Amino acid sequence: MFNTQQTIDKAPGNSPYIFPAVDWMSTLFRDRTTTNRANFSASGGSQLAKYYMSGSYSRDNGILQVNPVNNFNSGMKYENYQLRANINLSLTKSTEAEVRLWGNFNDYTGPITSSQDGFSTDLYVKALHTSPVAFAPYYQPDSANRLTHHILFGNNPGLTGGLLDNPYADLMDGYKSFSESRMSAQFELTQKIDFIPGLSFHGIFSTNRYSYFDLTRSYKPFYYGIGFSDPKTGFYTLNWLNNKPGDAQEFLSYYPGNKTVYTYLYLQGTVDYSHSFGKHSVGATVIGTRQQTQYGDANDLLSSLPYRNLGVSGRASYSFDSRYFMEFNFGYNGSERFAPNHRYGFFPTIGAGWVISNEKFWDGGIANVITRLKLRGSYGLVGNDNIGSQRFFYLSSVTPDDNNQSNSSAPNYNPLFYSSFGNTNSYTLYGTTIQAYPNPDVTWERSKKSNIAIEATILKDLSITAEIYHESRYDILISRGYIPVSVGIENTANANLQANLGKATANGLDLNLTYNQRISKDLTAQFLGNLTVTSNKVVYTEEPQYKYGYEYRKGKPINQPYGYIAERLFVDDKEARNAPPQNFGNGIPPQGGDIKYRDVNGDGIVDGDDQVAIGLPQTPQIIYGFGFSLQYKNFDLSTFFQGLARESFFINPTANTDISNGIYGTAPFVNNAQLLKAYADNHWSEGNQNLYALYPRLSTFNAINNQQTSTWWMRDGSFLRLKSAEVGYSFPRRWIKRAYMDNARIYLSGLNLLTFSKFKLWDPEMAGQGFGYPIQRVFNVGLNLNF
Repeated sequence: MFNTQQTIDKAPGNSPYIFPAVDWMSTLFRDRTTTNRANFSASGGSQLAKYYMSGSYSRDNGILQVNPVNNFNSGMKYENYQLRANINLSLTKSTEAEVRLWGNFNDYTGPITSSQDGFSTDLYVKALHTSPVAFAPYYQPDSANRLTHHILFGNNPGLTGGLLDNPYADLMDGYKSFSESRMSAQFELTQKIDFIPGLSFHGIFSTNRYSYFDLTRSYKPFYYGIGFSDPKTGFYTLNWLNNKPGDAQEFLSYYPGNKTVYTYLYLQGTVDYSHSFGKHSVGATVIGTRQQTQYGDANDLLSSLPYRNLGVSGRASYSFDSRYFMEFNFGYNGSERFAPNHRYGFFPTIGAGWVISNEKFWDGGIANVITRLKLRGSYGLVGNDNIGSQRFFYLSSVTPDDNNQSNSSAPNYNPLFYSSFGNTNSYTLYGTTIQAYPNPDVTWERSKKSNIAIEATILKDLSITAEIYHESRYDILISRGYIPVSVGIENTANANLQANLGKATANGLDLNLTYNQRISKDLTAQFLGNLTVTSNKVVYTEEPQYKYGYEYRKGKPINQPYGYIAERLFVDDKEARNAPPQNFGNGIPPQGGDIKYRDVNGDGIVDGDDQVAIGLPQTPQIIYGFGFSLQYKNFDLSTFFQGLARESFFINPTANTDISNGIYGTAPFVNNAQLLKAYADNHWSEGNQNLYALYPRLSTFNAINNQQTSTWWMRDGSFLRLKSAEVGYSFPRRWIKRAYMDNARIYLSGLNLLTFSKFKLWDPEMAGQGFGYPIQRVFNVGLNLNF
């Protein structure tokens, strides 16, 4: 311990290779980095033809360290290029054509990663799960390795019996590249049909092309551990740890990666009619659409088939004297996912509005205060076919001769479903796996929506829109709660046993306001704000016959968390032994310093029947934002705040890490996880028997008792963030006109600048995943030039 402290203090004579104390964060990451952005645009034309073109380039360099010892750069570089071109042509007095071209291209190079987003955020997680004292990131050569040309990466198999993960080696042992392209071409044609005034046709043909591929080039690191050492002189010898043939290599190898290619086609035809006569105005629109997506890298027959949707929608409107408005909309949509008798759905909507401020009685003093007032409301039916994971519900999904049944790691492993014949030149036959049975009754999820809103302008400067809505969802696709074994359903198909049985309701309020004011000749101000308040509840879902009423989900908010009520920590082992048993599957009884849970039903044992509704869903019930902008002469300042409230989250107390699903447990020591300072400063111990400490007793293995979802880990997720701020200066026209510029502005902006929250351990937007990649603060300096 003394020698390690010497290394931490960088005391004279310390031996960082013999007694390492590694700050993995500074070893892998820099404190800051730079990004580059540039863009341009140009437009012009005449009455017959108009054009617009733009382009942009950005480069993010990342905050990873780069070691020049490699003959390649494994540091992160992410480049984005965008190009856009629009051309409008007036072919005749009644015919217009438009062509839109757009391309978005991304190129990335960086360390080899397992992150689903393709970037190297998993190195952050690895840094938090590597012991700082087990080994050095790398060693300086000893006498036997003076002429070695590779990096001598550190490791210590003595801790676990096998090689540990060295994040520095993961940073340096190669690089990954990916290239991503999106291209879009769209042609639009608008034709006025003059022999019927107000009638026109608008057609769209659009196609998108997407491609992606990645590859890696890497070598196999050479790992070394300390052999003989003399701490007094700092002398040491190294042992080559992975010295079996093929375990290490100095040269790069190439490994192809994922490839994704797909095309998207969209066709739309619109016939529109509008006409006014006297105080009356009428309008009608009919729209037909067809969409198709096809994947060129499909792995099976179903995925190779084009994904298609057809739809027809329409609108009819009427208004009188700019005071009364009525509108009827409908959608008749088709989905490939449902059986023929459920394939198409009809979804109508009706709405009305009344501009009260246009009435004759709206005059005098009130008209001077409320210059515009409108009431509006609507009621309609909405359908959703984006449900479940099965593509064709009305078809079965069967894999004959499924050789995955012999793979013990496969979900459908079954040693009874395959047989091998013969001792030499044997032949194996596999059984059939049923993933899904035909379910022709699955149909659209439907929702009845109604709303009423008020729009008002006060004193010509303050605009307010307030809207309340109600939504009643039904035919929600849910998994069946219980299927008797006597039905004979294969276990492999249980996940796809679903029906449109669920029901739920939701209510909400949306509020938006904008205030504009010219305070003086040189000073103008604008304020804007928005507020969304929502609530929902489960009306029906298939549930078992629970013993206690508090276990039912019906009547609770959707995604309502359930867990145990934590009372405090056990004082000592004696109290834990005498308390109601609370074993959670591992057979290890709780000890002193473990969490004590409430026996809610009073049956003398803490188990699943004691879980109750706790906290609020992790989806916030209140979302709001507000900001302002000021302009004084040539200076401008703008800010925007963003916040949410009525949300709960639970600190992840486990040791589980699943990068692909955003799970980052914070349990220390297990899987070499680091100890958070907040846990180190405030945990239960024999010397600090604080029954309400932040963290229970520390453990080098999974303490299952303390990892249950409970009020102990529940936190208020509310926060307010200064999301963005910008200050700028526009150069006077007399300065820039000599350079043939219309405008020149320099600015400084920032993102994620301040956060206000009761939760202080990490950014509350990360919720309970404290070891996840943190949200970054960004500063920009820019120059806008318009010619």
